[in-house]
Amino acid sequence: MRRAALYIRVSTLEQAQEGYSVGEQRERLIAYCKAQDWLIADIYVDGGYTGSNLNRPGIQKLMSETEKFDVVLVYKLDRLSRSQRDTLYLIEEIFRPNKVDFVSMQESFDTSSPFGKAMIGLLAVFAQLEREQIKERTWMGRVARAKTGLHHGGGNIPIGYDYEDGKLIVNPYEAEQVRKIYEWYLSGSSLKAITDKLQDAGYTNKYSSYNSWSSVRNILENETYIGRLHFGDVVVDHAHEAIITEEQFNAAQILRGKRREQFGSHAFQSKHVLTGLLFCGHCGGRYYLRNTGKYSYYACYSRTKQMKNMIKDPNCQNKIWRAQDLEPIIEEKILALLRNPKIAEELAAGKPKAAAPVSKNTDIERRIREIDRQIGKLMELYQQDDIPPELLGEKINRLYGEKTALENSIAPVEETNAMPLDLVAELITNAAEIWDFADENQKRRILQSLISRIVLTDDQVDIEWAF
Repeated sequence: MRRAALYIRVSTLEQAQEGYSVGEQRERLIAYCKAQDWLIADIYVDGGYTGSNLNRPGIQKLMSETEKFDVVLVYKLDRLSRSQRDTLYLIEEIFRPNKVDFVSMQESFDTSSPFGKAMIGLLAVFAQLEREQIKERTWMGRVARAKTGLHHGGGNIPIGYDYEDGKLIVNPYEAEQVRKIYEWYLSGSSLKAITDKLQDAGYTNKYSSYNSWSSVRNILENETYIGRLHFGDVVVDHAHEAIITEEQFNAAQILRGKRREQFGSHAFQSKHVLTGLLFCGHCGGRYYLRNTGKYSYYACYSRTKQMKNMIKDPNCQNKIWRAQDLEPIIEEKILALLRNPKIAEELAAGKPKAAAPVSKNTDIERRIREIDRQIGKLMELYQQDDIPPELLGEKINRLYGEKTALENSIAPVEETNAMPLDLVAELITNAAEIWDFADENQKRRILQSLISRIVLTDDQVDIEWAF
């Protein structure tokens, strides 16, 4: 005999509606269990709670007690949740792993049936649409805030400002540091010299005590300090109180450009930040950093023969790189990714897949995709009342049966070690926010998370990403 968990939910506005009261739902669910000859394991009730999220005591208790029942029964699908995303999460992440089926009386939705399983796929599509709509609304809201001169509220608040009631308010102590940075820079001081001056004076900010010159560089390149708000394509002048003049900012940019032309830029000041990531494209051995006193350079162990146990090919003659030549190349690739996370999607899309038995599966996978499209079209017809439910169920059952047989015939494919793209996007976002303030150990951890390895082949530098 199957053990059923009955879940009942009403929001405050629905309390008075016929058919939605706790009593009405309880009566109908109990009657359904009797008709199915199911044993009622427990009844979970959320009275007066919205279905837009899972912050409900009843649903939380149900989620923690899945060992007590075999099926979750609700009167109507939206009683479980009004969010497609949350519904899919409960079914796929909570119920199915614990061998618990889900049944909704009103829609005849049963995840133990072929039709119900097919509906889960459609639910996933709608859940993805819902996620995209949330992202779009969030972005539009932040753009709208920017147009009114309000800070978007995301990321790090610039040094020199506090964030109050949607506005950037000058922090007098930090603003003094910003003014001194511009004054010293326009007087000819280098980024390193300015960093030393700030440390000697004992200055600190909301993030650090200027333990890296990159935070000074960030201040010199941020137009927020002239009162300008920049978000996406929206630019608003006089959005908040300026700390420096526009003339100072423009002069600093001209000087920055001249110094780049003269000296170039050096991303990795630490000699160990690339530890463990560099490999030889000829022999497969590792590269290491070596200091001669005057220069630092990267070389293949096989070529220098410094450590016998690290030699892969004693005849390897791969290029020896000067650190000041190699590091800016890698920096450019890293910063491009941090500044534009969509590059990760493009890289992942263009990355060759593992050469498992793809040729055996290609036709099968193509037919499975075609079946999914046919099921989607059938559901569209059903929503438009162009196909009767009994014919819909018959056609979907037949298609789903064929799909199951095809899936069972697919040859096994080796698992990939690539990180999921949503995790990569989150990592890139977090890394971009802290990169300029991170110490060398933190930067190394970021690189080791994003990069599998960096392959050096003569003059060619190839990054193999971890996604």
